[in-house]
Amino acid sequence: MKKKRKTRKLLLVLLIILLLLAALAAVFTLTRKKEGSALLPSNITTEQAHIGTIRLTTEGNGFIEPADDVLVSSDYTMKIDTVEVENGDIVAAGDVIATVDPDSLDEQISLLENQLSEINSSISSLDDSGSSDLTSPVTGRVKRIFARPDEYLEDVVADHGGLMEISADGKLKIVISSDQNLKPGDEVTVSFLSYEVDGTIQSADHGEYTIIIEDSSSYQVDTEATVTDEKGVLLGTGYLASNHPYLVDGTYGIVDEITVDIGDHVDAGATLLTRRNYTYNGTYLNLLENRQEVMEDLQDLRTLQRSPRITAGGDGIISDLALMEQTAVAEDSPMYRLISTDRFWLKAEIDELDIAGVAAGQSASIVFDAFDTETYEGTVEKVSALGTNTGGVTRYTVTISVPGMEKLKTSMSATATIVTDQHDNALIVPVDAVQTDDGQNYVTVVEGEEQRAVPVTLGLVNNTEAEILDGLSEGDTVTVVGKTDFEKMMDMMEQSRAEFRGGDN
Repeated sequence: MKKKRKTRKLLLVLLIILLLLAALAAVFTLTRKKEGSALLPSNITTEQAHIGTIRLTTEGNGFIEPADDVLVSSDYTMKIDTVEVENGDIVAAGDVIATVDPDSLDEQISLLENQLSEINSSISSLDDSGSSDLTSPVTGRVKRIFARPDEYLEDVVADHGGLMEISADGKLKIVISSDQNLKPGDEVTVSFLSYEVDGTIQSADHGEYTIIIEDSSSYQVDTEATVTDEKGVLLGTGYLASNHPYLVDGTYGIVDEITVDIGDHVDAGATLLTRRNYTYNGTYLNLLENRQEVMEDLQDLRTLQRSPRITAGGDGIISDLALMEQTAVAEDSPMYRLISTDRFWLKAEIDELDIAGVAAGQSASIVFDAFDTETYEGTVEKVSALGTNTGGVTRYTVTISVPGMEKLKTSMSATATIVTDQHDNALIVPVDAVQTDDGQNYVTVVEGEEQRAVPVTLGLVNNTEAEILDGLSEGDTVTVVGKTDFEKMMDMMEQSRAEFRGGDN
C-alpha cells in the first residue's frame, strides 16, 4: 500500500515538473517578437462585433403540481357496487369510475315522485293571473320615486334597490360633524330652503351627530340643511334623509302608471303603481321553478338506475379516491378528485439575488430531470412576494404554467430558465472583451498591426455577452481576454491534486 502511494506521489511530482516546463516555454515564446507583426499573448483571442439577440435569464428549480382540479361529490345517496379505478390512474371523459347498486336509488326516486305530485297539486290550485296593482306594504310618506312608466320592475329594483322610498316613521334625519360637546336630547334648530324647524340630537358618536325632525309633505330628502344651537352658533351642515327608509320591492311586469307623488302620505295597502304583463305571480313562478328542478333530478336518477355507472366528467388523474365497494356514499359527500392533465404548474424557487426582473407573462424554457435532453416552453403566471429563508438564503416561488403532455407527471423535478429581458438587433461582443478602468468601460480594437482602447457604452450584459450601445460598429475586431497558460496550469494542478487525494482516500 505504501509503495502504491509513493508511486502516485512520484507521478504527481513529474506532472508538476512537466507543467512548469510547459509554462516556461510559453513565457519564452511570448517574449519573442515577430518582425513586421504584433504577437498577441496566448490567452487573448479576437472576435468581431456582430448583430444578434441578447437575453438576460435567471434559473430556478422546482416540482410539477396540478394547475386545475375538481373535487367530485355525489349528487345522491347511493350504494357503490364496484370501484374501477385507483389513485393515480389516468382517465378520459366517460371512463367508468365506479358502478352503483340500482336498488339503492329506489327510495330517492319515490320521494321525488311524491314531491312532484305535491307541486303539481299546488300549481293547479293557484291563481296564476297575479295583480296589476302594486300596493304599499307600510304606512308612511313617499320620499323618492325611482320607477318610470314603461320600465321593467326588476330592472328598476336592480338599479336602485327598490321602486320607491317611503319614510316609514314620519321623521327625517340629518347627520353632521361638530367639535361642540353635544349630547342626545339637546334641542337644535335645522334650517333649509325657507324652513326653520326644531330638531333633537338623537345620537352622538365621536363628533358625529344625528338630528331628528318631524317629516312634512314639503320637506324633500337630499336637501342641504344647517344646524345651529339655541344661541344661533353654527354646529354643522348636512343633507335631509329618511330616518327609517323603506324601499318598495317588486318583480314581474312593466310600469304602466305611477299613482302617487313625492310627499304623498300613503297607508299600507294603498296602490303605488299599476303594471302590465303581470301574468304570473311570484308564488306561481317559484313553484314552476321548483317543479323543473325536481323533474331534472328525477330524470337523472332514472337514467342512473338504468345505467348504474359513475363516469369521469373529463380527462385527468384520479386522486383522493373515497369510494369503497359495497359501501354507501351520502349525498354531497366527496367521491374523488380529478386532476386536469391539460395544464400543470412548475413551482420554481429562485434566489433573492436573481428574482429582480422576473414578472408574470415572461417566457420560460423548462428541462425536466426525467428527460433532460428535451426543452419545453412555459409562461410565468405569478411571482410570490413572500420569501422563504433557509440557511441564510431567501428564495421566492415563481409559478410557471406548463402545457400538459402525456409523459408529464405530478411531482416531477425540473429547471426553468426565465428570460427577464431581451434586445433584438443588438450589437454584441463577448463579455470578456469588455474591460474597466477607473469606472470607464472600454474594449481593445484591433486594426491591422495596431491596437487601441475604445470607450464603449453598455446595454444588456449577461454571463457570456455584452451589448454595445455606443463606441463600436458591426464588424469591428476586438480582443477577448481568456485564462493565461499559467492559470490553466494551476487549474490542471489543482485537478490533479484533487484526483490524487481522492485516490488515497
